[in-house]
Amino acid sequence: MIKQASGKTLYTAIVLISFIVLIGLLVHLTYNTFVLNEQQYQKTEKLLMKEYYSKSIRNDKLYPGGQKILDYHLNVATLHSIDSLYKQESVHLQPTIDNIYRQLVHDLKENNTMDTVFDNIKELYQLDGEWEYTLIINRISVTISDGKKIDIYKHPNDKLDLIDGIRIGGELLTIKATNLISNIIVSSPEDYSHEINFILYADRNDRKWVVFKLVAPIFLFGVACIAAIIVIYFITYKNWIRQKMLADMKSDFVNSITHEFHTPISTILIANKNLQNNPQINNHPVIVSITSIIERQSIRLQKLFSQVLDITSMGGYAIQKEEVNLRELLKNTVTDYKLNIKDKNTTIIFSTDDINIDIGLNPFFFTTMIVNLLENAVKHNLKDSKLIVVELRDKGKNIEISISDNGEGIADKDISNVFKKFHRSSQTKTNGLGLGLYYVKQCVQNHGWTMGVSSEERVGSRFILTIPKKQ
Repeated sequence: MIKQASGKTLYTAIVLISFIVLIGLLVHLTYNTFVLNEQQYQKTEKLLMKEYYSKSIRNDKLYPGGQKILDYHLNVATLHSIDSLYKQESVHLQPTIDNIYRQLVHDLKENNTMDTVFDNIKELYQLDGEWEYTLIINRISVTISDGKKIDIYKHPNDKLDLIDGIRIGGELLTIKATNLISNIIVSSPEDYSHEINFILYADRNDRKWVVFKLVAPIFLFGVACIAAIIVIYFITYKNWIRQKMLADMKSDFVNSITHEFHTPISTILIANKNLQNNPQINNHPVIVSITSIIERQSIRLQKLFSQVLDITSMGGYAIQKEEVNLRELLKNTVTDYKLNIKDKNTTIIFSTDDINIDIGLNPFFFTTMIVNLLENAVKHNLKDSKLIVVELRDKGKNIEISISDNGEGIADKDISNVFKKFHRSSQTKTNGLGLGLYYVKQCVQNHGWTMGVSSEERVGSRFILTIPKKQ
């Protein structure tokens, strides 16, 4: 019981770990799909925007009209004034630069024409209203005499953390590398000139939600598959537990009932044998007749019970196989049956090809199966001269065993039911439980073989067992 509980716990732990790994894999793949979609999202539209924007400012800066504003605030006279204050190391240099910066930024924002440019882009490329832009200045500097550069504005860390940049226009909420449209630096090597670095970003404000909606079907499908697997697992696990309990109960029952039945039957047979051996009953014909009946019916009961136990012990379990020479085993089985048969009007012929091959099978079940087929052929044959032919043939990839008889045959309406448990033809005139051919079917299925039957009434039947050479 402890071993069973330990195995159950280990099985559950393995399944849980498998589910966790599966869920983790789904999350990982979904995330990677999301990132990939986000990186590639609207890439074509952004290339078209960059091309249109570049044409709009071909002879300009920032936006159409931006060049004039820059030239106005950063004219030659202003740059000479800055140069003079720099050379004098005047305390008025920084206030002058700050004043130029404030006025320049103010005028650039007030005269921003980028809204019109972006509206034209959206109309031209049929973009919806969720598209927004942001135009940012990352650096403005001037070149004075001797190539000396002085910053009017410079990003604090000289990095593209654009939250601290100069936002000239636009309402794009999230600014990052994936929505970059254009990063332009305009400079001149000449003295008394200026340099500017400005960046245009554009994207949908609901970008993450749109990308998520693209990925959602894949994610939901994966979740649905995992949920289905979990449900199927629990149903299978529950059924497995129930079947295991039933199998254990059946095994315990078989082990117990085997002893409980065989002991009294054996006792009856022994007691009846002792009674038959008593000379005193020879003068009592009725008692002799009764002891014969007791013997026949006890042996019959013993055979029927053994057959039921064989079927019970075989069903639902993987039978133990061993490599056996098929021809020798079949030959010995037929020979033994011929020696034990009581009906002297029965002829059994064994015919075989030159076959010398070992097959993986359970010798006990195989022998019992062949005996069942032989007994079936004898029992359902009411003719004065009974003929049974057992053949072993090589059929290329398969080996074929056939058992034919000249008995009563099977009616067409019954032939599809001959292998069913407890089935007995309405035409049969012999006793039995209808378990013989059912046992044969169970044995064939447990070995992975196939069985066929052909029959004609009042002519005979032929059972054909097909065994693959490679199993």
